[in-house]
Amino acid sequence: MLSLGFKNIAFSDGLSWKIHRRILISALRQHISNTAVIEERVTYTASKLLRILEEQHQKDFDPADFLNQCIVEVLGRIIFGNGWDLSDPQISNLIRKNELGLKSYKEFQAIMFLDFFPLSQLFPFSSRKKIFDIFLSTLEIIRLKLRERMATFDPQVPGSNLMDALLHAQREAMEETKENKASLFSEDHLINTIQDMFTAGYETTAHALTFALGYLVQYPYYQYDIQKQLDDVVGRHRMPHLEDRPRLPLIHATIMESLRLGNVVPQALPHRAVEDTSLCGYRVPKDTIVYPDTEGIHLDPACWKEPNLFNPHRHLDKDGNLMTNQGNFYPFGAGRRVCPGETLAKLEMYVILSWMLHKFTFLPEEGKGSPTIKHLRAITQYPAPFKIRAMKRN
Repeated sequence: MLSLGFKNIAFSDGLSWKIHRRILISALRQHISNTAVIEERVTYTASKLLRILEEQHQKDFDPADFLNQCIVEVLGRIIFGNGWDLSDPQISNLIRKNELGLKSYKEFQAIMFLDFFPLSQLFPFSSRKKIFDIFLSTLEIIRLKLRERMATFDPQVPGSNLMDALLHAQREAMEETKENKASLFSEDHLINTIQDMFTAGYETTAHALTFALGYLVQYPYYQYDIQKQLDDVVGRHRMPHLEDRPRLPLIHATIMESLRLGNVVPQALPHRAVEDTSLCGYRVPKDTIVYPDTEGIHLDPACWKEPNLFNPHRHLDKDGNLMTNQGNFYPFGAGRRVCPGETLAKLEMYVILSWMLHKFTFLPEEGKGSPTIKHLRAITQYPAPFKIRAMKRN
């Protein structure tokens, strides 16, 4: 119901899923390939985040609040381009609705339980009404923004944002589809794709960065190792660029370890068995709902040495090079339904984390020891609120 009848990518299958996943991947490739535009949009917001951190004057603060604001603006600028105007009432409403959804933890927990009982939709549960109102109203805001863009869209002009890239990719897919499949290219499909990108990319990325900061305050020696590598590679006279990524493996290893131990998506999205099968001796009938347990792999001592300890160096080889194919790391899922936004999420996290650590050292709350990182869960997993301080580096 939240996808207007399986018209999104996350929960659809068959031909519709194939077409719109291909459209999204094509659009992402087109847009991300323009590294100058992507870097400008991410670093613009990262610089605003640094100013906010500096304004705290080493006072205690909850990093989740600032990181949520940062990621929603990064995604907004990437998806909507110049249409992302904070003075626009529609954009303000979109942000407000997403923040409300992001903080509706108890309602999400309730609705996930109710989803196992389809008859629950016949009863007036307040949690269900709240979540549906939030999601469906954000879809309608996106619909209005899409119609505004389509009124001036020129297919001969290269796109400058992800919405343009989606319109270009959809046009190409319609031309390539031999059969008459007009119903598969509806406005509902497009707004659901944009909603998937905005909502999924916002919450998960912000939570992963919050986990990263908490762990780095808890294990400060890794923070100092990263800063030394930043100083050696980048120097103190400029900020890190995307082209610096290959020479900053510790930043990437820290992001990977935060994703592994934080487990923002502890169970991947529900899948469906397409035929009768068996797994590890268990019978799995056709149409059984299956949840891949990524957290089970990430915390398995058979896969990782001391899995409950934060250690970015486990993702580096003996020469300090990044290892990305160990076969036991699945924060973005795997196979044909792997998260299509993985590349964009990693890019955002790299820029924001490297800029923060280049400019600041993060310390525990005044008068207290290192924060204890507790995991709470709704649709995604997130760290319980904690406070830290930011001390500007010389």
